[in-house]
Amino acid sequence: MALKNKAFDIFLVLLPFLIIMVSLSVIYSLVVNTSDSGLTLKQGISIVIGFVLMTLMSFTDYRFFRGTAWIFYVVTLLLLLYVDFFGFAAGGAMRWINLGFFQLQPSELAKIFLILALASFFSQKVTKLALKDIFVSFFILLPSLALVLKEPDLGTALVLCFIYLIMLLVARPSKKQIYLIFSVLLITVGIFLLSAYNIKPFNRLLHDYQRHRVQIFIKPDLDPYGKGYHVRQAQIAIGAGGVYGKGLGKGSQSQLQFLPKPHTDFIFSGIAEAYGFFGAGVFLSLFIFLIMRIISIAELARDNFGMFICFGLVAMLIFQTIINVGMNLGLAPVTGIPLPFSSYGGSAMVAYLFLIGLAQSIFIRHKKITF
Repeated sequence: MALKNKAFDIFLVLLPFLIIMVSLSVIYSLVVNTSDSGLTLKQGISIVIGFVLMTLMSFTDYRFFRGTAWIFYVVTLLLLLYVDFFGFAAGGAMRWINLGFFQLQPSELAKIFLILALASFFSQKVTKLALKDIFVSFFILLPSLALVLKEPDLGTALVLCFIYLIMLLVARPSKKQIYLIFSVLLITVGIFLLSAYNIKPFNRLLHDYQRHRVQIFIKPDLDPYGKGYHVRQAQIAIGAGGVYGKGLGKGSQSQLQFLPKPHTDFIFSGIAEAYGFFGAGVFLSLFIFLIMRIISIAELARDNFGMFICFGLVAMLIFQTIINVGMNLGLAPVTGIPLPFSSYGGSAMVAYLFLIGLAQSIFIRHKKITF
């Protein structure tokens, strides 16, 4: 199956590859000669699997998922349900299924197939969205949201909500509907804050550790040797990198293990310490260019289904990048949201590259081509 070169977007491959290589080099420098030294190889295997899947999706007609997205979404819900009863627990949360050779995290699959399910639904509702359609779309989100919160995984739940919100707005609701959407959003935020401050009857909506994270974000001095300490150390690591960085394996914060979870939640701090302000700026620029490229592909898409897939991917990348970098800088609460293509995690890496493959498929098929 041969394609003309002009029908293939090299930037959709090059930009994620550069982000991944920078992050993998930092992960290696952080775990080498430690008990976690095997994580680099595991991440490398996930990357290879992800690129193979990305290539496969590139040559698969993305419209295949228009009618089958619901099947995959239901399967994902069943996997999330399975996690609640038989999942693998770590860090106080039950989020993984132990496959022996791989720890599958169904909540990452939920992001993919929520995007596809919503894209299938909204693609036929653009500019003619009725109020009942908004309620139906919310009930598409609700099962995965409830099951993810049950794990509990507040970070992924917030990602799912943001994806839903952006895709709903892309469907171009009326002004009255927009007012309704943002009114509900403000009420939801208000309830969240009431729960964060342990005000009845909303105090049961958040777990104690989640409430604690929000309070620490507002006032880090409440826990200077716990979560507040983690954020402070991340900020110190970023500042220690200076303009050009200390180099791989030479940062005092990361190498002396002052920086907590440097290969997962705080990978950006490790990157900033190693490569400095200049390197971190270039690194974030890669995300900006990638997001802009996917938006341009959304505009080129032959149909609304392809457009919605692209905007769902953009929503996920923007939200996760801003929140993860924000929590490294102390500008957002620590929620465990990974930095796309960067934080250690096999399921997440495969999910990102799967969606990039679909974006490539949309670009390849934005005009008639000869196979």
